[in-house]
Amino acid sequence: MEEGRGRLLPGATGMKFVVCEDGREYTERFERFLGGEFQFARAGHFAEALALAPGAQGLLLDLDFRRTPLALLVDETGAPTQPRAAEVQGILLLRALRSRGVRLPALLFADLDDPGRSARLEDELAPLQIVSSSEGLPQIAQRLRQISGRAAPPAA
Repeated sequence: MEEGRGRLLPGATGMKFVVCEDGREYTERFERFLGGEFQFARAGHFAEALALAPGAQGLLLDLDFRRTPLALLVDETGAPTQPRAAEVQGILLLRALRSRGVRLPALLFADLDDPGRSARLEDELAPLQIVSSSEGLPQIAQRLRQISGRAAPPAA
């Protein structure tokens, strides 16, 4: 199948991922280049993510939500929060989803400077993988296949 045609490959039905972001960049990129294999549904804030989570294979989260209206920002419980929370809204959104029983595997797209912090977050919010901005689409696609049970984990 050619990229960008919007048709799913056989066996891809039901492999939906919720993309939590304040823009459309991730969703559009994933639909264009990975849409033949996976389905993507965009959530611009917590309430949308919570509504879309049932039936999804996993969550794909941006870290920074600075373009989100302040009234839609949440803390780790899903309650309204302060504007400074926009910079780490992806983490807070995932914590809020976890507090509501959403245990889907998650990929957080973030360049965190502290490997120890990354490890703590991955442990606290498991199943979670933090993905660097330097990671390309082939590696992201492999992660999505692993989440959806379509590929074996890489050899250690």
